[in-house]
Amino acid sequence: MIRAFELEDKDYIINSHYQLYNREFQYDLSFKAFIAERVEEIVTRSNLKEQIWIVEVDGKQKGSICMMKKDEETAQLGLFLVEPTLRGAGYGQQLIEVAINFSKKVGFKRMILWTNSELTSARKLYERNRFTLKTTQIQTLSNKELIEEMWELTL
Repeated sequence: MIRAFELEDKDYIINSHYQLYNREFQYDLSFKAFIAERVEEIVTRSNLKEQIWIVEVDGKQKGSICMMKKDEETAQLGLFLVEPTLRGAGYGQQLIEVAINFSKKVGFKRMILWTNSELTSARKLYERNRFTLKTTQIQTLSNKELIEEMWELTL
């Protein structure tokens, strides 16, 4: 099931992102700090136009997604993760749909997200949901050179 974030989910989001991205893509601890900062921003601001959702299966957290306010018309999707054991079961699609529906409901006109080119499964999901690639840039993050991509969806 997909449910709203609770404070007890904070450590799960931070640790699951770090562990998964470290294992699959060799991201370093700077990525963990980045995720912790994003979660803290949302929790601290407590803005009604921002939300985090959790995938929960058999009482255990298994994924997440968030929507942050970028500006008055733009929502930014982030913290998107589905545990490897649940991939292909439709939870990623459900999370995207929850985020899109929420963004429409609270009045955003568009959504953006930043990802990188090596996250091929996520990129396919964004394409299926009508996001379009708008810009790319090369960045050194987590001691790796990455091709960052900004995707956009008109709501």
